Amino acid sequence: MKQYFILISLKSLRSVINILFFITVIFTYASCNEDEDIIIEDTIDRTVIIYMAADNNLSDDALDNINQIKKSISNPKFNVIIFVDGVFETPSILKIEKNRSIIVKNYPEFNSADAKELNKVLLDIISMYPSKNYGLVLWSHGISWLPSGASLRSFGNDNHRQMNISDLASFLPIKFDYILFDACLMGSVEVAYELKDKADYIIASSTEILSSGFPYPEVINELSQLSPNMNKIAQNYFDYYNALQGAYRSATISVIETQHLPELAYQFKILLEENTVDLTTFNRTSVQRLDVYEEQYTFDLADFINKAFPDADKTAFLAQLNKTVWYKNNTSQFIQLYDINTYCGLSCYIPIFKRTDLNEYYKQLSWYKAGGYDKLFRKF
Repeated sequence: MKQYFILISLKSLRSVINILFFITVIFTYASCNEDEDIIIEDTIDRTVIIYMAADNNLSDDALDNINQIKKSISNPKFNVIIFVDGVFETPSILKIEKNRSIIVKNYPEFNSADAKELNKVLLDIISMYPSKNYGLVLWSHGISWLPSGASLRSFGNDNHRQMNISDLASFLPIKFDYILFDACLMGSVEVAYELKDKADYIIASSTEILSSGFPYPEVINELSQLSPNMNKIAQNYFDYYNALQGAYRSATISVIETQHLPELAYQFKILLEENTVDLTTFNRTSVQRLDVYEEQYTFDLADFINKAFPDADKTAFLAQLNKTVWYKNNTSQFIQLYDINTYCGLSCYIPIFKRTDLNEYYKQLSWYKAGGYDKLFRKF
C-alpha cells in the first residue's frame, strides 16, 4: 500500500476542493485524441512502460503523476507508455508526449490487479512499441510478498482485489532492464528474489511510500535514457523526500542488482545452517522495523542477522549484501512513528508463531527455498 497516514490528510484536502478533481480529470484527457487506429511503430532504443493499477483510492494521485510526466518529458526519441486503470475512466493505454497524452487503446473494464490481465496489457504494449530495451514501473498499492486474501496484499489493488508476488513474477512476459516499484514495501529480499529473473535491477522502497509517489519531474527523463543511472534515480527520490518537513520527510530507497541474489541466498543459507535461533523466544521488536503495522511484518535484513546471530561470522554474507545493494538511503524517521537507525537496502520477514496463514504461504516463496528459511521454521 501507499502510506495512509499522509494519504488521509491529502484526501481530506481534496474532498474540500472536490471540483478541482474533476477539472483535473478533464485536463488530463482533454489533450488526448479520440481512439486511433493502432500503429506498430518502428523499433527504437528505449520504451518505459508504466502500469498503473489505480482503480482504488489512488486514482487522483495517478492523474497527478500522469500530468507531471506529460509536463516533464523531454526525450522524443524514446517511448513512455502508460497503462492506467482508475475509477475515472475505462482501462486505457496512453502514449505520452510533451504536454499531451494519446489514447492508443481502450479496454473493457477488467481487474488490473489480475496477473493474467497485466500480462495481456504488457504484451499489447510490447507488440505496439517494439524496442531494444524496456523498463517497467509498477504503480499501485503494495505490501511486499504478503499474500492476497490475508487482509493484506502483495502488489496492486483493483476494487480490493490483489495480486500475489509469485503470480506477478510468472506473468511478466519478458526480462526488463529494470523494474521500479512506485508502491509500498516492495524493497524486500523476498520480492527481489522472486523477480530476479525478470529484471536486471529493481528500484524499490522497503518502507511505505507517501501517496504522492515518485517525483516524476525528477526521474522520468533518467528512466527514459538508453542506459539509465539507477543510483541517480534513487538519489533523486531520496533528495525529494528528505527536503520535506515533518512527517512528509519519510523515505527509504534502494537499487538491487539481481544477478547477485543467488549468492546472497547461498550465504544466508550457510548462516542459518551453521547457527541457530529460537524464534519462539526471539525478540522481533529488537530488530529495525520497516513498516507501520502493529504486528510488524518487514524488518531490516542485516539487522535481523546481526541480532539473531550476534557471535556468528557474517563477513561473507554482509560482503555479498553490499554487492547486491548498489545504492541505499533513508531518512532518520518514518512519518514520525519510528526511527530508522540502520538500513541495509532490503527488508525481510521474521516468522510470527501465531500467523500460520502467512508462514504456510511463505514456504511457497523462492527465497524460502533458496535461503534455507526452513531452518528458521523448524520449531514452528
